[in-house]
Amino acid sequence: MQITLLATGKTHSSWIAKGTEIYVDRMRHYSKFKFIETPDAKLKQSKKDPTAVQEAEATILDKFITGVDCLILFDEKGKSMDSPAFSRYLLNLQNRGLRHVMFVIGGPYGFAPRIRSKAHDSISLGAMTFSHQMIRPFAAEQIYRAHTILKGEPYHHT
Repeated sequence: MQITLLATGKTHSSWIAKGTEIYVDRMRHYSKFKFIETPDAKLKQSKKDPTAVQEAEATILDKFITGVDCLILFDEKGKSMDSPAFSRYLLNLQNRGLRHVMFVIGGPYGFAPRIRSKAHDSISLGAMTFSHQMIRPFAAEQIYRAHTILKGEPYHHT
């Protein structure tokens, strides 16, 4: 099963990019895994309207999510689960015989309603709010952790 982690927009923080890359590299040992950053949405207005930003980002996301078997949003309003539960969730996706599962990190204002309507599920990484930039290494690490749990490796301590 191909797993893709798609992040809305580019990160300009080298330490976030480096942290994300550590787990992207580790994931290649377990699965077909890809991390993609979309181009930044370009708006011609000086004061950004959240709805306009969401729509501009949705237009870009549409190009990447076409043909995906299962689209899952990382979203603060999504369901919350601990790491072992997330590993079981991932195993369930694998057992369904899906070819391509994509996890998507939204932009600073979240997802446009039309992207939400295309999603099969949404997952929260906790009750606290994190920047859309910070979620990148957190999401990559949790996907990696889920695989180590499924393999019974000692990375995850209970």
